[in-house]
Amino acid sequence: MMALALGVCLAYGARAEPIQIQWWHSHPSDSLIGKTMERFAEEFNASQAKYQVVATYKGTYYETLNATIAAYRAKKQPAITEVLGNLTLTMMLSGAIVPVEDLVKESGYQIDWADFIPSVLNIYRDPSGKIVSMPFNASAPILWINRDAFDKAGIEGSPQTWTEVGEAARKLKAAGYPCGFTVSWQIYSQVEAYSFANDIPLATEANGMDGFNVKLLFNKTSLVNHISQLQDWAKEGIFTYTGRSWQGANEAFYSQKCPMFIESSAGLGGITTNAKFRFDAAPYPSEPGVKQLNTQVGGGSMYVMKGFSPEVYKGVAEFFAFLATPEKQFDWHDKSGYVPITRKAYEYASEKQYYKQKPIQEIAIKQLLRGPQTDNSRGFRIGDYGKITDILDEELENIWSQKKTAQQGLDDAVRRGDEVIQRFVRAARL
Repeated sequence: MMALALGVCLAYGARAEPIQIQWWHSHPSDSLIGKTMERFAEEFNASQAKYQVVATYKGTYYETLNATIAAYRAKKQPAITEVLGNLTLTMMLSGAIVPVEDLVKESGYQIDWADFIPSVLNIYRDPSGKIVSMPFNASAPILWINRDAFDKAGIEGSPQTWTEVGEAARKLKAAGYPCGFTVSWQIYSQVEAYSFANDIPLATEANGMDGFNVKLLFNKTSLVNHISQLQDWAKEGIFTYTGRSWQGANEAFYSQKCPMFIESSAGLGGITTNAKFRFDAAPYPSEPGVKQLNTQVGGGSMYVMKGFSPEVYKGVAEFFAFLATPEKQFDWHDKSGYVPITRKAYEYASEKQYYKQKPIQEIAIKQLLRGPQTDNSRGFRIGDYGKITDILDEELENIWSQKKTAQQGLDDAVRRGDEVIQRFVRAARL
């Protein structure tokens, strides 16, 4: 009887201690997105008894990356970490990750990679075509509108072109609003997205997708004219710079200071929670007469770190397969504002008549499905891109404050950025 009781206790203890999988992410636990991610972990844990995913907020994207690097060096890394899309090359060359395509295959699970939206999946492929990370939070920049303010200013419909954005901003300013138009994530929304949509290059080597020793090109394209136009609008007082990321722009929109702004489609949760007025959205503005391609994908993906047992990796693969189901992707899409990353999930939402109820939610997915993809719109990989974005932010701030012309600022950004790339290439011995 004692032996039987001991066996029962041991079996109970084994069941009570599932294999733990740490999942680090960049969304505050009190935000709708962070709450949704934590709920997904809880639902996965409840669906089986062998694994326990622990979702932990580690700060901004860059803070999460730095925490992951420090933890890896100390051999205390998480099994899964969320990394911003423009840092793909950094992770790819780190030697610290397990390619997700290999992990899923070797663990015996099935994920239909062919069903993923190409503009989302392709940025996470290495030069051989292998998928290195699991796409997760994908978004697109769209134009958000305070419909009450538009009615007050006598503006009908929604701006479709940049010319119409300027005209609407002038009317809003004349109606008494201190700011007609602003943007969040200025590099993502005004440099990357504009270049992708208009089929113009950011850099050589197909934006770095075909080779790492690249030179920046955005000072030699029609992007210069676009930035120059925004500078003119800033001088006129109809465009207001509200900061490098999202907080300033979102607050300006919530407070009705700026009734029109470009923000990620994933801003839906915050806007729904904080906007005390009727709001609407429209696709990313086009240049008059130009048929646009897909915009750059925002958000990030999930990398699997080296240093764990096969059993942990099986748990990670099972968790990824769980997240990739159409039902779970629809849930993520509905709650977060991020787009569904597979066609089946998009079809699932369409079959439920979801977009008839929430048409705003279809804008970004249609935008990312525009094509065909070209060398200028399928992705980009640029070494030490975090440093380059710091440089570009500085130079854009010089442009908005009228310290430099658009051409001068972008020329200086390219010169300084190319130096960063060359140092990266030498250090990585590419």
